[in-house]
Amino acid sequence: MFGEGSVAQTEVPQGELGEYCWSSELKCTVGESFQRAYVVLPVDITTVAHEQLEVRATDPTAATLLAHDNPTTVADSCGLRYDVTPRFTTQRAGTSFCIQVVVQDDVLGDRVLRCPPFLVTYWQRNQDLANQEGE
Repeated sequence: MFGEGSVAQTEVPQGELGEYCWSSELKCTVGESFQRAYVVLPVDITTVAHEQLEVRATDPTAATLLAHDNPTTVADSCGLRYDVTPRFTTQRAGTSFCIQVVVQDDVLGDRVLRCPPFLVTYWQRNQDLANQEGE
């Protein structure tokens, strides 16, 4: 399916309440190509459904993100996943990618996230270069 995956979790710059940002400039090593990117919201999926949260991309362009329900190598127990691959594969203005998490259900309160969201990226290793390195 995919090559090796890496998890990038960075400090969140100050922004609006509930806003989290990452650099849109992904770093790769020689022989790797970017495949997919997911924002993972670390919530207890037994008590929080994606319908109870609205996740909006706020920077560089505004849009509501849809939860990704298909299987990935990110375990379901990690939380809710949102595919943000297009945000990193198209030319967009700005050097950061930001989301804002809005809780739809007052019962959940502000403490729905166990910790800040994180960005998971997947890379594929180019077999030709991998074989050359192993020689």
